[in-house]
Amino acid sequence: MKDGERKASARKKGKGQEHIVKLIKSVSTVLVILILLFIMADKFGNITFSSVGDYISSAVSGTKRGDGYPYLFDSLQVKDVKAIGSDLILINDSSTVVLDSTARKVSEIQHTYSSPLCYGNSGRVLLADIGGNTFKIMSKTKTLYEGTTDKKIISAAIGKNGTAAIATRGTNSQSDLTVYNKNQRVIFSWKCAKENIVAIDISDNGKLAAVSVVGAENGELYSRVLIFDFSYEEAVSEFDFGSDIISGVNFLKGDTLLITGENVFSIVKNKTDKQDEDLSLNSLSRISVSDNNVVAAVLSKYGSSSAKILNVYNRNGEKLFTVDITSAVKSVSCDNQRVSVLTDSE
Repeated sequence: MKDGERKASARKKGKGQEHIVKLIKSVSTVLVILILLFIMADKFGNITFSSVGDYISSAVSGTKRGDGYPYLFDSLQVKDVKAIGSDLILINDSSTVVLDSTARKVSEIQHTYSSPLCYGNSGRVLLADIGGNTFKIMSKTKTLYEGTTDKKIISAAIGKNGTAAIATRGTNSQSDLTVYNKNQRVIFSWKCAKENIVAIDISDNGKLAAVSVVGAENGELYSRVLIFDFSYEEAVSEFDFGSDIISGVNFLKGDTLLITGENVFSIVKNKTDKQDEDLSLNSLSRISVSDNNVVAAVLSKYGSSSAKILNVYNRNGEKLFTVDITSAVKSVSCDNQRVSVLTDSE
């Protein structure tokens, strides 16, 4: 073999070896990331194969970008917009669309629900057909599970670890609650004999459920909240609110529970100690609870449409700060770093 041919062969061989080394480094990097993710999953319990899949999909397509916001869509077709991790999910008449921070379409999943309602938590979404008999649990990129119920769905919730709760019209009762673990196995059920289930939430560890119910007695409505430990058949705590209808229950840190209604803002600790915010002069107008369990609540001063109070609480239910707002508030949202308020004037 001539010297020139030997050099060309050596260069070709060297490039081939360099390519193999790069490939090995890339594979090793992915393996290290996966190992770290599964170590975190073992330690914290909130990372699943689906979230790892979403992470890899996001990393692979991370160089692609959308056209940025604002993102235009038909407002008559879009039923709801929610955060799913760091992205947004749009629920319309026939599908769910996930958009990333650059407004790039990450995925579109079809549905046939007449009245879709979205419940999200830590990168997962439970989509339920309210008044229908079907629901599905999704990640950002795919459907993880589809389920059906014998009776019509009236409410639902999903926890950080994938535990899902479905409330339906009752079988030999007024309403029923069924709780599934992340493997879609029923781990708890409860029949509510006389009342309708209005709202549900699941604790971060997937071991507790809070349920708001509304009933009627002597021609008057009443509301109560029950806390269930899935190790027991009956409620471990119960709170009566009389004619004040409870529209929201949200677990914060551990078993700390936030209970809200137009005239109610209560925080329950240790399943028994209830602390009430004084709403005798004000009423609850807007509320947002982040994935990190930070709470932003907007109160209407004396029922005014333009004089508001913004209260922000940490995940322990402790008030962080208060701000007066002198204009009507259209919406409020928060995460663990910031609070956003949309007003008529700003």
